[in-house]
Amino acid sequence: MTPTVGHPRQKREIATSFLKGLDVLTLLARSPEGLTVPEICQRLKFPRTSVLRMLGTLEQFGLVAHQRNVWGTTERFHDWCNRDMYREIKGRHNRALHAIASEVDELVELGIREGRGVRYIDWVQADHPITIDPLKSALYPLHCTATGKLLLSQRPDLCAGLSDPRLLAEIEEARRTGIAWNRRESDPNIVAVATWVGRPSDVTPVICVKWPFFRFAEAKARRALAAIRRQLGSS
Repeated sequence: MTPTVGHPRQKREIATSFLKGLDVLTLLARSPEGLTVPEICQRLKFPRTSVLRMLGTLEQFGLVAHQRNVWGTTERFHDWCNRDMYREIKGRHNRALHAIASEVDELVELGIREGRGVRYIDWVQADHPITIDPLKSALYPLHCTATGKLLLSQRPDLCAGLSDPRLLAEIEEARRTGIAWNRRESDPNIVAVATWVGRPSDVTPVICVKWPFFRFAEAKARRALAAIRRQLGSS
């Protein structure tokens, strides 16, 4: 009889390096005082090079951090473990989001990277007869949004498979300026500009302002970016 899915005799491929990374994360989560690399190696019997590589990957995702050679889990890790993993991020920036939306009188969204996509975790919609629907819940490809281009500027590894010279130039400009655009590229009806909430990094949230193309003007974009800088500076 052919085994069905979930049958105990069925063979499955196991990502052993991923499991080892989870072992490192679990060990650190159970060690609130933190651990040094030699301590992690000794407890898990992993080679030092493997541990350093896994710590570097986990640090890139913001799940672990180190201070004076001692590694531990971060607040982002504990948010990640919660059912509402974005509660703290939304709570920290919600007031600024509302203030910016009030100034620019358009849709303002707060986005983060998840894997190879963008997820918008909070938004404030302006009161217009014609509005843009917020990008709720779904995960959107990084290269299709202003937010995603900004996030890609911090992840050259994720840009390796991109071949469009124009897109690559936009990502490089976003890296230099801290600002990314979507000028009716993914949707002919929308213009969007995005910038960082804090210090540029792979795990830093991004604020994005969007206009229906017929309401957009370069001066409005400059005022929106100034409003973001002003509100984030006072939050």
